[in-house]
Amino acid sequence: MKIGFIGAGKVGSAMAVLLQKAGYQVVGVASRTKESAQAMAKLLDCPVLSKGDVARRSEVLFLTTSDDAIGHVAEEVASDGAFYSGQVVLHMSGAHTAQLLDAAAKQGAITLSLHPIQSFASVERAIELIPGTYFSIEGDDRGYDLAIKMVEDLGGNHFMLDSESKVLYHAAASVSSNYLVALLDTAMKLLAEAGVPEELRLAAFLPLVTGTLENVKKLGIPKALTGPISRGDCGTVKKHLQAMEDLPQLASAYQILGLATVDTAINKGTISEEQAKALRSLLADHWHGMH
Repeated sequence: MKIGFIGAGKVGSAMAVLLQKAGYQVVGVASRTKESAQAMAKLLDCPVLSKGDVARRSEVLFLTTSDDAIGHVAEEVASDGAFYSGQVVLHMSGAHTAQLLDAAAKQGAITLSLHPIQSFASVERAIELIPGTYFSIEGDDRGYDLAIKMVEDLGGNHFMLDSESKVLYHAAASVSSNYLVALLDTAMKLLAEAGVPEELRLAAFLPLVTGTLENVKKLGIPKALTGPISRGDCGTVKKHLQAMEDLPQLASAYQILGLATVDTAINKGTISEEQAKALRSLLADHWHGMH
């Protein structure tokens, strides 16, 4: 099957390498900058072409540009008359639906969004991580079978997503990945306030984080929950809050997450409704007192 890529970023480059290895023929690449297109073409031993030419030669066309550019690029290729009936055109944005490719759909293309639920720091890392990753598939159901086959050929897993659910799904991805990084940053700030030397902070706490993720993997949520809130320990939570009285921003994060943790502890069945009520009022009172 002939595939082409417009956009030479990390995810596009990794997908192209892996699909080529799986037997797909990469007919060409195009990118905003000549340098990035050439780097990707070298990786794949394929030609750098104009956007229109990549589209015309591809049975499956990937628009792997930045999110902001996807719609514009689709319109540009459409104005060149380069999409055709029965062609599959897809983007890999988590935030947007296949509707972003309406310009292609109007010329008869089957449009989809195919989003890997993974965080890619580099092309090499993306190539390592894509096999085993889950992809959400959304858009024109005529393209589902092909999208599923591609994901399976990549060694990935998949599920279908309704177009109207895409935004909440993307919010979940942001919370799982980006907020996890921000959460650890918050913990590092607390350690700084506690006087722990900078070079030790992350090193000392990463085993705790990875251990917790292992527990989540083995036991699931909420069984992996431990700590004062899971025990209904109001005294410790109160001490934490008192220690953060002069650190309003850190205290706010602690409280909001604390309130979420109370719900998890209830689901785990380790605290009573009465204990939950006491913890909620302690966390919320402090919250209201500071805002």
